[in-house]
Order: sequence, then structure tokens, then C-alpha cells
Amino acid sequence: MILFYQWNAFMQRGMENALKRLNIEYEVYYDCARDWDSDNEFADRFRKRITAGIYDVVISVNFMPVISDICNDCSVKYVSWVYDSPLHIRRLDTLKNKCNYIFFFDRAQADYYLADGVTGARHLALAADPDVFAGVNTGTYDCDVAFLGQLYKSEYQDLCRGLSLYSRGYLEGIIAAQSQINGGYIIDEMLTADTLGLVNADFLKASKGRFSVTGRELSYTLAKETTGRQRYTALALLSDRCRVNVYSNDMDGRLEKASFCGYADYYDKMPAVFRSSKINLNISLCTIQTGIPLRVLDIMACGGFVLTNMQPELMEYFIPGEDVAVYEDMKDMIAKVQFYLEHEELRKRIAHNGYLKVCEMFRFDDRIKYMLEIADEK
Repeated sequence: MILFYQWNAFMQRGMENALKRLNIEYEVYYDCARDWDSDNEFADRFRKRITAGIYDVVISVNFMPVISDICNDCSVKYVSWVYDSPLHIRRLDTLKNKCNYIFFFDRAQADYYLADGVTGARHLALAADPDVFAGVNTGTYDCDVAFLGQLYKSEYQDLCRGLSLYSRGYLEGIIAAQSQINGGYIIDEMLTADTLGLVNADFLKASKGRFSVTGRELSYTLAKETTGRQRYTALALLSDRCRVNVYSNDMDGRLEKASFCGYADYYDKMPAVFRSSKINLNISLCTIQTGIPLRVLDIMACGGFVLTNMQPELMEYFIPGEDVAVYEDMKDMIAKVQFYLEHEELRKRIAHNGYLKVCEMFRFDDRIKYMLEIADEK
């Protein structure tokens, strides 16, 4: 028997539909932890549930240390499928619990943790279920380009207030270097121990010994700042040339020509956005080194046309110009937006081919079977 732990995560409907189609016996436990790393009240509730039944495996979207610890104590296998990069947890030691089977969508991320001694780390591309996003494409368009996602207004500017001009200049150099990379991540490599020590010396001086950052925290802050700048630049350039809709909880007053449309619910509004936009723009968070982001697959599963930055794993499944559109840099992105806006039939054909590819090669049924087969090997 499988216990499928659910929270307010993506992919869960597709996974549950697959479990039903595969006739796999499971039960759903829905609950939300305040803190994935440590939440005693949640832990008590989850432990009570897992000991009340006879479960061989617990499955969840994303990895949760508190669940892993309980599964380890109860000798229950824990299968988690990660769509985040980086992991948003603090207790990285729990990744090495013997109960774990952790499937990372980003191959570079999986390889990193496997090399670090996380024996349960595996790579597995994400999936999409077109049936979850069922709806009618009316053929009418609300905009030329739609962007759905965060604008990543990071803590970087606040952090810079406590830095010397030298330290700030060095971090700006890291951001500039990362901005030139398409399909790779060099921030960790450039953020050496000496650099971190220099930055923390400034922070400790400015805060009178009360504040410092870890390398992991600073790396993620720089990644968000880099991606935020890329997204702003892209939207600013495009909104000068065509109709741009932004679907996000974030606002940016500098983007005066873009239309801010608020948050688009994953299951209800998002599919309609993808279908009613001529071009759906994806700009991946730069911490995603190789993997195909869920957003790209979701756009295709809805029948939408996607223009995305290059990701190495994308090239393993898709052919640019046939079932996906890929840009190399900002100049290329602008050119491709203008080109595809002028070639509607080609755009529709690529979107349809992408939809067919997702239906064929990114099925939840195949992914669920693979994860359970791996967990059943031991």
C-alpha cells in the first residue's frame, strides 16, 4: 500500500490519475507543514497516520526532511520527486537517510548529490498530463507574449547596503558572468571561500556581529537577482515591441507598457493563459543547470507555444524549430518573437508537435512505474 502525501504542490493530480490508471493501491494524506525541516505538530500527525496503516511506500512531490525522518524510523520507503532547484531545505543531512529514493528533475543536481554520498539520488525528468488541463482552444488571443512566473525581486539590494564597494563590485561581476551563460550555472564556482569570507566580514562589521550568510544562501540570492534582471530586461524589451501580459503576484512599476494580470491559478486559469497567448515565454531560474522546467512541459501539455532559453536536457527530447522554440540570448529572443508572431501557421504546427511529444514521452504513468520499480529493487 502506498501513502501519497499531498500538499499545495503541482503535479499531484497527474500523479494520482496515473496511480488510478495503473491500478496501484494507494491512500491520500493531505496536510501542510509550517516548516519542512522541523514541525513537531505535523510530525506527530504524520507519524500517527503512517503507523495506523500498513504502508510500504510514502510518495510526495519534493523532498521533506520531517517525512524522511519518520519513514526512516518506521522502516518505510520514501519516494520523492523534486521539481525545485535548489532544494528549499536546511537539513541536507536527511538526504542520506536509508529510506530515501529521491528523483531530481535536473540531472546535474542528481549527479551532485550522488557524488556527495546521497545514495538514493536519481535523475528523472518531470511529466505533464494534458487531461488535467483539458479545455478548448478558442483560437482567439489575449496577447502576443505571456510570461507567467515570479519576477524575483530578491534580497540582493538590501544585502548590498552592508557591503563595501569592492565586495559589491565582485558580486556584480558574478551576476554579469552568470548572465552570459545559457544552460549552465557558475555562481557556486565563482563564489569561493575567500569571497564569502570577504562578504561576511562586511556584513559582520555593518551589523556589529549579528549577521552573516552561508555560501548556499548567498548563491541562491545571486541566482534570483540574475534571473530577475533577465526577466525584467526581456519583458521591458518585448513590451516596447508587442502586447505583453505578465501573470504574477509580483509587480514592477518600471514595466509601464506591460499588462499585469495577477496570479494565474495552476489548474483553472493557467491553461487558458497558455492557449490564449501567441507566445509563452519561459526564462528559467539559472540554478536549473540541465533539467526541463515544469513550466515548459505545462505550456506544451496545454497546447500552447513556448519560447524558452536553452536547457541541455531539452535537446535530448525536442528539436528546435519543430516541436519547441529556443532562444540563445536576448537579441535572439527578440528576433524569434518577431519571427513567430509573423508566422502563425508555423507557430501552431510547432505547438501541436510539442503537445504530441509531451503526450508520448512525458507521461506520468511511465514516471510512476519507474520510481516504484527503483524503490522495489531493494
